[in-house]
Amino acid sequence: MVDDAQAERVVTGEHGVIHGARTGSIVAIHSTILPGTARKIAARCRANGVEVIDVPMSGGQSGAEEQRLAYMAGGEAWVLEKCRPVFVTSASHIFHLGELGMGATAKMLIQIVVCLNMIAAHESELLCDKTGLDFKSFQEVLHVSSGQSNVLDTWQRFKRPEEPEAVRRQRAEVFAKSLSPALELAREVGASLPGTALAQGLLKRVLEID
Repeated sequence: MVDDAQAERVVTGEHGVIHGARTGSIVAIHSTILPGTARKIAARCRANGVEVIDVPMSGGQSGAEEQRLAYMAGGEAWVLEKCRPVFVTSASHIFHLGELGMGATAKMLIQIVVCLNMIAAHESELLCDKTGLDFKSFQEVLHVSSGQSNVLDTWQRFKRPEEPEAVRRQRAEVFAKSLSPALELAREVGASLPGTALAQGLLKRVLEID
């Protein structure tokens, strides 16, 4: 499930999982969806005797393979505890962040931080190239400075300039789309996120796609 509409359709749609789920079942939503969507899905599920927990994750495929994902859970604590034996098979960190929707909110904020750090990585690398400062040496400095970030530490893994342009373009679109829920949530609560909006528009350039 990649967006709110798909999450609703898969869980509560005409052929959704709640229609065949046994009473007492738990649906764990790992997609990045709006908190309100998670609560809407949960209300319909509870009417069918099914619980919902929103549990986005961070760490990617390698994190799952190495059992070091970070799970961000929103929902009832007892529901998370029932799911914990499953989650620990791929996670090294499991956070309970409060009511339903808080996991999704945390994931949105992570995407903001990651994408803004990608802008910083690109622009610092650009200035290194223009001034003659070795970027790898600069990364070593950054790692032990107040500017340290995982994105800066592993910038080549994010940028992947060796990959075909079509693959890089698709990745840029995925990153840009990942900011849309945060921008929509910001509009709902009356918050201004100019940096996030700017990052969304710059990601193709940052990932070296003209």
